[in-house]
Amino acid sequence: MISIRYPLILQHLQRLDYGLQPVHLPNEDKFILIIKAPKEVILTARTNNEIKVYLIDDNSTSASHIGLIAAFFDDHDEPLVIKTPLFKGDEMLRDISLVLAQNKFDLYFFDEHNRELVGVNALNVDFERFSSEIGKASFVEFNRSEIWTIIKRLDDRFGIRDSNDDACAYTISLGERLYPDDISIIDIRDKFFGFNDSEQSIAMSSLEREGNPGPMQERDIAIMMSRVFDRNGIYVNPYRNDTNKELTDILVVTENNLIFIQAKDSPNTEEILSRSIKRKRKTIRSHIKKASDQLQGALTYSHDNNGVVIKNADDKITIPLAGRQIVGLVLVREMFDDDYPECSVPVLNVVRSLEIPSVLLDYAGLHIMTQNLTSPALFINGLFDMLV
Repeated sequence: MISIRYPLILQHLQRLDYGLQPVHLPNEDKFILIIKAPKEVILTARTNNEIKVYLIDDNSTSASHIGLIAAFFDDHDEPLVIKTPLFKGDEMLRDISLVLAQNKFDLYFFDEHNRELVGVNALNVDFERFSSEIGKASFVEFNRSEIWTIIKRLDDRFGIRDSNDDACAYTISLGERLYPDDISIIDIRDKFFGFNDSEQSIAMSSLEREGNPGPMQERDIAIMMSRVFDRNGIYVNPYRNDTNKELTDILVVTENNLIFIQAKDSPNTEEILSRSIKRKRKTIRSHIKKASDQLQGALTYSHDNNGVVIKNADDKITIPLAGRQIVGLVLVREMFDDDYPECSVPVLNVVRSLEIPSVLLDYAGLHIMTQNLTSPALFINGLFDMLV
């Protein structure tokens, strides 16, 4: 595994939200490619044994091209994608050009927590065409103020792709495995366990998640929140002392806030990924409605009792409201951009009913927020900004 052979790679991946990461291995004098992505993207690539790479041209700027989109086709019309804007003279442009201009190269997939899940020998049969096309392409110079405009343009341009664009895409085939696909990871690093957990357990993870994916997802959410908040104030599956029923999936306690997180996930299996977009949308809406109802119950209990009383192994823990702001968060596996208005209705109903700020996020969104808003104040303000 590349993370065992070159552990320093993990330090670089920690700074990457999601994306393509070309890496030069000087000892072996070769380029490899790392893709950091959600588990759904990784399983789609593993299932299809291929990735489609689009070199996106554009006529809205002075340059001929704006970047790459790596597409993972769980659905033909709305595949999962990773967007990579490219800029003139940038190291990323140089390195990705060198990687994809190879006929064969090693390709590794990591998730949000920098866990290495898949390693393969990849093949680009059209490497010569790619080398020629990107060699002739022009890109704009990097301008920080324009980055989101370019990313939006990548989205728009890919959204109107046609059969010719599909035909011109480069197929990266996933060939021989560098190690077995069906691995499970037991991580003993401090950041992966040691929370206030109603059921203390070791930190296990796997790419395929059958049956009830909740426990693995909830632990992963706690890990994300610990990037921002003291882990001593993070409670996983806390139980109410009076009813012995679960209060919420994750409770984060700070000097200024009580954050209630209600999360929903689906199994990460080939069968689930192959469902139609219509069915996926229906499932997401159902999850949001159920999570919103559960969140409303937890927020009401906390508000009406001026805090919470939860069980622990020995006795009980009383957490008074004491001037803390209550915040609610509904978290789901994924969201579709055009579905936000309808999906937000149940959460906004909680806000209106209780007058308590509550926000809807998908898993990737929480990952990016906790990567970049790394203090409690920044994170909470980020949530509040979403309600404006």
